[in-house]
Amino acid sequence: MSGATQTIDVLVNVDADYLLAHPNDVGGAIAMLVTRSAIDSHANISSGEGEGGNELWFDVKPGDIIRWRATTLSRNFDRIALIKNVVIGDPHQGGDYKGTISTPQSFNIPGIPVPYLDNGAPGGIAKTDVTYTVWQSTALSPGKLWYQIVFVLLDRNLNQIGPNNTWDPYITVNNQ
Repeated sequence: MSGATQTIDVLVNVDADYLLAHPNDVGGAIAMLVTRSAIDSHANISSGEGEGGNELWFDVKPGDIIRWRATTLSRNFDRIALIKNVVIGDPHQGGDYKGTISTPQSFNIPGIPVPYLDNGAPGGIAKTDVTYTVWQSTALSPGKLWYQIVFVLLDRNLNQIGPNNTWDPYITVNNQ
């Protein structure tokens, strides 16, 4: 990969309470956060805001790495969102999507610090280390493409709440 390769981190933020109350409106329960410069200027969202709802398009270049992870508005304290799969969509369904990415794979990143206030700790700040699961893919060929994110909601005891949920956003792979 070239020195110009970048990693685009995508945070899928799920409003768990809304989704549980409206199980047929997965898109309405989702907001994605991504680097502002990656927002596709032709997308029908509030471009430049770095976030979008159920039709977020973002731009990458061939060789760029895309990483997805999920959270809930409660920051996974009482309800947890976990991506179980990222699936590349059919390039001919609903349009002619010529862009490609590598098959997304999951992996765990251990030892991520989550800070909290603790009067007994040096500087009043302590941490808990957590492990995040992320999904990663590499942009391959130019064009627009769609994919599906399959995720579940879990309670604090890791019991699944409701069905598997599927959401299908888009990516644009540019030549530049």
